Amino acid sequence: MVAATTAAMFIVCYESLCPCFGSKRKDGSEDPVLERHSNSLNSSELRSISDRIPASPFRVPASPSRFSLSSLPSRNDPLNLSLEHVVKLTHNFSPTLMIGEGYFGKVYRAELQDSHVVAIKRAKKEHFVSLRAEFSNEIALLKKIEHRNLVQLLGYIDKGNERIIITEYVSNGNLREHLDGQHGLVLGFNQRLEIAIDVAHGLTYLHLYAEKPIIHRDVKSSNILLTEGFRAKVADFGLARTGPTEPDQSQIETGVRGTAGYVDPEYLRTNHLTIKSDVFSYGILLLEILSGRRPIEVRRGSRERITVRWAFEKYNRGNVTDILDPMLTEAVNEDILNKIFEVAFQCVAPTRDDRPPMKEVVERLWKIRRDFAKTRRRAEATLN
Repeated sequence: MVAATTAAMFIVCYESLCPCFGSKRKDGSEDPVLERHSNSLNSSELRSISDRIPASPFRVPASPSRFSLSSLPSRNDPLNLSLEHVVKLTHNFSPTLMIGEGYFGKVYRAELQDSHVVAIKRAKKEHFVSLRAEFSNEIALLKKIEHRNLVQLLGYIDKGNERIIITEYVSNGNLREHLDGQHGLVLGFNQRLEIAIDVAHGLTYLHLYAEKPIIHRDVKSSNILLTEGFRAKVADFGLARTGPTEPDQSQIETGVRGTAGYVDPEYLRTNHLTIKSDVFSYGILLLEILSGRRPIEVRRGSRERITVRWAFEKYNRGNVTDILDPMLTEAVNEDILNKIFEVAFQCVAPTRDDRPPMKEVVERLWKIRRDFAKTRRRAEATLN
């Protein structure tokens, strides 16, 4: 009954916002948005998302045990590194130490004298002036947050023509790389569920427990970094904004920024940003985690190109197992799948009032994890 209600709500909301949903009753969707590809574009610079890289058949280790949302690490003392020291640590920003690159700049791995490894992000010279606001914003927000599912700021440099951000080093690449099989492993269902819960923890902290509400504004798989133990950390706060702080205020007005396929359609339409905009992005991410598909699959046919629309059609017809990443060979109870997809589709409701808060998402995913563990134990007992 709940699933049917969710389905009906999803269809009605999307048909009212976008004509492309009116032709058939079973189409969920996603609107064209501003992409921050490589990593930030305006609305005229969309539509260049590559197709999935085939995954590897190997599997990842079992998930570590869950942890408490309120159990936080103690913050390290700030790193007081000079520009000269950073140049030395990175061997003058050697390409051999580069571990990533985005719109802001290149990221390098550096090892301190005490063998502690850090990530050093250096602003590109060609974007030096335009990135001042983004740099200042990221520093200001990272200084105020501390949670094990958020990448931690360790230091920064703003001197002359250099802007550098130093953060903790997260050693196992980003989530999109793992979904693409670039690390030679296939994430199992339980591992994907743990990652989804970790991300939900981080966003809940930003929305409810930070000094002021923070809207990340660019929740996507390439901004989710994984540790060696496959814990997830939300990264890249360059587009983040402090949310509404007055009791009678629920939104802020700002130009639309974000990544194609993840941006809240109501934010796109009105320029009104709320914490529920992150909830929409999270719902798209959750579908991506489960299906392995990018939000927009440009090389697929028209019926499969928009992942949320394709997935919702499968969900509404009761074919939930067809949504799962084909590299997932394990059997997952359909009741578990229906519950987790119900969460995802409620998060991507076109009207933000219909989306659950992230705290509720965390609690529902915890329950799904408990139910999944029970079904696995029953299945193992049957085999034995």
